[in-house]
Amino acid sequence: MDKATNVDFKDEAAQAGQLEAEAKAQADLETYTHKLQRPFTWEGRRVEELHFDWGSLTGQDYVAVEDTLLRRGVTLVMPEYTGGFLCGMAVRACTDVDKDKGGARFVDEGFLQGLPLREYKAILGRARGFLLRQG
Repeated sequence: MDKATNVDFKDEAAQAGQLEAEAKAQADLETYTHKLQRPFTWEGRRVEELHFDWGSLTGQDYVAVEDTLLRRGVTLVMPEYTGGFLCGMAVRACTDVDKDKGGARFVDEGFLQGLPLREYKAILGRARGFLLRQG
């Protein structure tokens, strides 16, 4: 009896550990901090890292990015593979604000597209990864 009970506790502990790891992995998918290889200066602002909260995005954000691209004449077949869509998604997910300007967001498409290519692609890759993992 003790052996069976001991096994049950071990199984439950293993399951709890697995659930905890899965929850942490899910949280890691929803947020991302991108540390720039070198500080980036844009319109007088020096940035060393950017923060994204993919999990805060809603269907309304998705439609807004899609509508913006459609107004520009961009046809979206698979948004998760379209740079413009992923960039718009990253702009909306970026949580960095300018505290001196009342908390206004300063990251826009121009900012992201002004980043060095390696940095830009890394951010878009995280946006794509979030979409693909969500199904």
